[in-house]
Amino acid sequence: MSKCKLVVNRLSGNSEKCVNVEDLTALLRETYGQVDVVCIDENNDVKMRDEVDGYDALAVCGGDGTLNSAINAVKKKSTKLIYIPCGTLNDTAKSLRLAKKLACGDRRIRKVDMGKIGDTMFAYVLAAGTFCEIGYTTEIKTKKHFKFFAYLLMVLKSYKVRRIRAKVTLGDRVLEDEYSLVMAINASRCFGFHFNKKFCHNNGIAQILLIKSPKHNGLLGKIEIFFPFFRAFFVGFGKEYDKKNMKFLDFSKASLELEQSTDFTVDGEKLTLDGQNDLRILKRELNLVVW
Repeated sequence: MSKCKLVVNRLSGNSEKCVNVEDLTALLRETYGQVDVVCIDENNDVKMRDEVDGYDALAVCGGDGTLNSAINAVKKKSTKLIYIPCGTLNDTAKSLRLAKKLACGDRRIRKVDMGKIGDTMFAYVLAAGTFCEIGYTTEIKTKKHFKFFAYLLMVLKSYKVRRIRAKVTLGDRVLEDEYSLVMAINASRCFGFHFNKKFCHNNGIAQILLIKSPKHNGLLGKIEIFFPFFRAFFVGFGKEYDKKNMKFLDFSKASLELEQSTDFTVDGEKLTLDGQNDLRILKRELNLVVW
């Protein structure tokens, strides 16, 4: 008998609106003889990797962070991953144009690219610098109550000049500087902004965005970085962009060397990196079943 583990993250921003566990269990039983359910909530912190062994499929309901945990749980396994997006922003799901509601007609299978930094997989973003911490510091209660506006409330607090000393190697090209933002993006959108018009989910190519730190700190520095951030996220990119203060370049393999320990957001989860790190885009790595 085939078995499926269903993990429902009740802490995700929109879980109460778009997840009916009984309906979803019945839907999964059309394919799997046994469906076991576990819920993540204030009283139950589920470790996704502990839920995989002995199951043919792992179905997860949640946002980008929940999907990230699932991807890393099934890596190097034959376990099929099924994803039902119900987070606050759902940047991965919106980039892939996934269905919001459960229905048999929405069922589809896609082979999608995955990013990898060291041993950690990511679905859509790896980023450090200005604004990036809001993905993992915004409180769950605030997200559930204010939805998208919860992140907007954190923007002003997070609008600071960051200084990340990094060396990024793309083939024969070496980019070494002090950056206010270092981002590898494998999606059309991030932070709710639809800015990456070059995105393709299965061509093995992603983009790296580097915004140079300003000369000044404080208010003057914030004014200086406003213009490249506005150019990046409000105007967006339809092709590579290579200027002195900002670069937006294609890559499939890269090396990221950090002068000091730096906190990154990885699909909305916190990951601390230091030293040299290999960054890769794995072409059509994940067989994702979308419901």
